Amino acid sequence: MGRGSSRALRVRDRGDVGGQLSVKCARRSCLAALFTVLLVPACAQVRAEYSPGSTLSNAGTLPDPGFSYSNQIWYNSSDRLYGPKGKLIPFRGQLSALTDNNTVIYVPKFQLLHAKLEFLLDIAISNGRFDARNPLDGDNVIRGAVGISNTSFVPFDLGWSLKRFDFQTGVGIYAPTGRYTPHAADNLSSGFWTAGLQAGATIYLSKSKSTQASVYSYYGWNRIQQGTEIHPGANASVDYALSHTFPLNSDGKWSLLAGPAGYGQWQTTNKGGVRKDSARLLYGVDGVGFTTNLTSPYKGLYAGLSMLFEYGAHNTYEGRTNVITAGLNF
Repeated sequence: MGRGSSRALRVRDRGDVGGQLSVKCARRSCLAALFTVLLVPACAQVRAEYSPGSTLSNAGTLPDPGFSYSNQIWYNSSDRLYGPKGKLIPFRGQLSALTDNNTVIYVPKFQLLHAKLEFLLDIAISNGRFDARNPLDGDNVIRGAVGISNTSFVPFDLGWSLKRFDFQTGVGIYAPTGRYTPHAADNLSSGFWTAGLQAGATIYLSKSKSTQASVYSYYGWNRIQQGTEIHPGANASVDYALSHTFPLNSDGKWSLLAGPAGYGQWQTTNKGGVRKDSARLLYGVDGVGFTTNLTSPYKGLYAGLSMLFEYGAHNTYEGRTNVITAGLNF
């Protein structure tokens, strides 16, 4: 979901394309197990529902009262897999995930506790692809699925605006509304509910508010996956950026925000319903890059582009994330 110039609580089916490895398996059996886990989504958990890099700037700032809409294209592609302690695992293939998030936000005119109220709904359309060589027989296997994925919503969010500081906090929920069949290779939904707490801060480092530091975090608790008795572990996500806004004309109504940005995402608790050696393999990944956002005077119309390169992965894949966002106020 999108908010402000690039703020988003995003719905993801990242739990549908992942794998965790047994540290005790031999090399060949380990590759075979990895391949099976990647191919059958219900077996795995390698990323959280929240898409990292979705909320890089203005994380603590809520929109003006009224309705607003944003569309965000989130894309991640990888051909590298890492196991325990960040060890590179031989793997010939590619994983990619694209999500088109359509977000509607409503901010009423009245306030609560001197704060703005926000309600948000995000309907996501996902396009995932897995293309790899089977380590057992050498044949290429291609799997993909396109359609409505999980739906996420924010039933309650509060945002405060101070002189040099904006802050917001609330509840974010992901519902498994997309197609899902236990152990199927073409699922669009994660097959489980996620509820979590979110918080964001925008810190203005200059009196003109042209320079800002932005931090957003989401911590999610997952329910048991339908039909598998697998209980995905909890996870934490953090997006951050340091940016400056440059005026593009004399009155400043056209402006460009740009600066370095990054994210981190980590599994924080063991996964239930699986073997003990697999349950203890917690995933994690970091990313670094840049974010930009072009703002116009027309109904708050804006468009943004971010690109981040992942590093430090363990028990998950590692690649590149591109995010394109556009939105306006009604």
